[in-house]
Amino acid sequence: MIIKHNLSAMNANRMFNLTNASQAKSTEKLSSGYKINRAADDAAGLAISEKMRRQVRGLTQASANAADGISCVQTAEGALNEVHDMLQRIGELAVKGANGTMTSTDREFIKMEVRQLMMEIDRVQSTTTFNEQNLLDGTFSNVGLQVGAESGQHIGITIRNMCTNDLIASALAKGLCYQTNDNSPLCEREDHKPTGNEKPDGYYYQAPMPNTTTHVKIGYVNLDTIAQWKVAGHSHLLAASDLTIFHSFSYSAITEDRVKDRLTTDYGPLFGPTGGTEEALSEKATDVRYFQALNVFAKSAISDVSEERSKLGAIQNRLEHTINNLDNIIENTTSAESSIRDTDIATEMVQYANNNILAQAGQSMLAQANQSKQGALSLLQ
Repeated sequence: MIIKHNLSAMNANRMFNLTNASQAKSTEKLSSGYKINRAADDAAGLAISEKMRRQVRGLTQASANAADGISCVQTAEGALNEVHDMLQRIGELAVKGANGTMTSTDREFIKMEVRQLMMEIDRVQSTTTFNEQNLLDGTFSNVGLQVGAESGQHIGITIRNMCTNDLIASALAKGLCYQTNDNSPLCEREDHKPTGNEKPDGYYYQAPMPNTTTHVKIGYVNLDTIAQWKVAGHSHLLAASDLTIFHSFSYSAITEDRVKDRLTTDYGPLFGPTGGTEEALSEKATDVRYFQALNVFAKSAISDVSEERSKLGAIQNRLEHTINNLDNIIENTTSAESSIRDTDIATEMVQYANNNILAQAGQSMLAQANQSKQGALSLLQ
């Protein structure tokens, strides 16, 4: 019998400490709900799960970004809905003003309403904002919605300038014609047989000079070769000056370069002032033909707004599908991260119960080991 080294007590104490440490870890996992509370618990699992956490949090924010994008698109589309209603009213007034039973005084009243509607279109265009960003003035161009957790995962949104000036410019750039019952001095039919390199029979188009009622012969067109001008009756190419009793026109204020180029390149040399001019609001007489020109403009503007609203609707549908996809990825990535990080309560409770029993047994054995040395005292009596 030895008393210098109590090996049985040392062994019982060592095992009791191991059990205590294991029990402390089980308690920590059960109380925190996490299987990994420090890198030492699972170094590889920690690295993998943190990568998944970054992705989940990024995707969660991306889903919120897409929802913000839908709100932005809905704001712009709602404003364009009102623009649509105003343009429909302008088209209705154009038909009304072109009626022969209207007096010049009646047309003046109609003109004033059209002017107010065009001013309201411009007001809506300049005041429709989302998060202090103007949506309809052409500055909301190629705006990227971050809809992914990684850089470069975005959806671009571009909304064109929807001001009246740009809508007029778009109508001019389409080379639209309107018809009247007047064949002079707005247009003349030139009937003659071509000789040599002369062009075949057709029309000399006469466009109004800026800010005047004078019309000048500016170009020859063979209507049979140009589909959009192949119309019956006395046809006139829509010019900016045809609309200046309703709204001023500024070539320099056009925001779309393709429209500017088309006005100067395609129509400038042939038809002169269809565009490229600065024309102020005019107080000239409200002739029937101006309402016929207004009718053509209203049809073109309604088509342009419809195109823009269709684009916005398509983007909204796309964003809704994006959100659904992001939510699905978030759910499954979270599930994978959970299997690495979260505590399995049932399994850990079994481990905790085992450690609890072992701890109590260890305490008992440590007491027994210490008690066994008491027998050495009997030899000293």
